[in-house]
Amino acid sequence: MLRNIFIFISICTVFLLSSCNGPGVNAYHHGNDAYRCGDYKVAFAYYLYAANQNVIPAQYAVGYQYFYGLGTRRNEPESILWFQRAAHASPRAQYALSLIQNKRPAQPWVFELKDAMLPPVKVPMNYNHHACMISVKCSK
Repeated sequence: MLRNIFIFISICTVFLLSSCNGPGVNAYHHGNDAYRCGDYKVAFAYYLYAANQNVIPAQYAVGYQYFYGLGTRRNEPESILWFQRAAHASPRAQYALSLIQNKRPAQPWVFELKDAMLPPVKVPMNYNHHACMISVKCSK
């Protein structure tokens, strides 16, 4: 009887924990909010934390910010490392690496990525996170 209760509680715990976002995913979403508000330093800090937690879109974002010097000093070799980390699961990172390898000018990237018809990057978000992020006000 006790064994059955233990198994039931274990299964419930696994399902409960699998439905929660980890701290890396939440940091990625906070980084997106800061980036949209133009606070690139704060966004970079959130993205870097999430990237170190193996959140793929955050790894791409860190590479992007390093390449363009947004919120951090421009560092092309570091950006390449972050794009490489994300490339196994991110078409955007693969495309960015191909542009760097072909020595294409940096500025047209924005338009080429937009025109490449790449699928949008989505990270699952639970309802609690939506409740916390109802209003994002940018102070400028």
